[in-house]
Amino acid sequence: MGQTVGKIKKNYAQLRASERKVADWVLCNPARVPEMTMAQLAAAAGVSEPTVARFAEAAGVGGFSALKLALAKEAAPAAPRRLLDVHVQPGDKLATVPDKMISMALTALEDTRRMLDARSYEKAVRALATARLIDIYGVGNSAAVAQDMVIKLLRIGLVCRAYPDSHLQQICASALEPGDVAVGISHSGATRDTVDALAMARARGAVTIAITNFKGAEILRHADIALLTGDVETAFYTETMFSRISQLAIVDSLYMGVMLQDFERFSGALEGVNRMVSRKVYREEETQ
Repeated sequence: MGQTVGKIKKNYAQLRASERKVADWVLCNPARVPEMTMAQLAAAAGVSEPTVARFAEAAGVGGFSALKLALAKEAAPAAPRRLLDVHVQPGDKLATVPDKMISMALTALEDTRRMLDARSYEKAVRALATARLIDIYGVGNSAAVAQDMVIKLLRIGLVCRAYPDSHLQQICASALEPGDVAVGISHSGATRDTVDALAMARARGAVTIAITNFKGAEILRHADIALLTGDVETAFYTETMFSRISQLAIVDSLYMGVMLQDFERFSGALEGVNRMVSRKVYREEETQ
């Protein structure tokens, strides 16, 4: 992913609906844009020429000419990078599937690495490390990530909770107060249960963090801090197939960042938990 595409993704949530039509077309066809006129791009995206001009400004890439120039510069080195189509297709040999799946996962992680804003990450770490109480919301694929996050934070002594039931999530959100933190995890950013819970938490005065894809405009309306994940298209499923991998990478980054905020305190708590759970593991002499 080039810098220009990265800028468009980072600013996607702030674009108007008509400007997002241009963004979607450009993100799907970045190599074609340098050869197009403004009128041609407008027609392809189904918008007016002024909308294309507004998009180029709002996306943080300057004017339309600057957009074309930047994409042209980035297209040349990017072309030979994918010599092999890593997408799984009908008729593929079974032996090639693991390599393709892992390659797509790596692409999603690399996109997430580029998308993650350092300042937003630092704000999220500080908020979590000093929170009185942490709520974590997620359903579907994101529920597993929410559970992983709560387990990690509990092990280092933070008070947090994550319920898969959407009613319980909103009950918890309604009881938050200033000094608390709420984390909403949703790849689409439009999952009603997660968005509503995060909105309620913010209304109660809690600091809100959204872990979502760059297109997650709805959830970002209720987020004080945005942590954006990348994406990858697949032939048999949507990009949500790899959303969990990107979300888990952000969760692990938050966990390690919190640890470094007060290493003695958090590592001491973790050591105590590790001693406790070690009794749950069979020793070698017990298995003989």
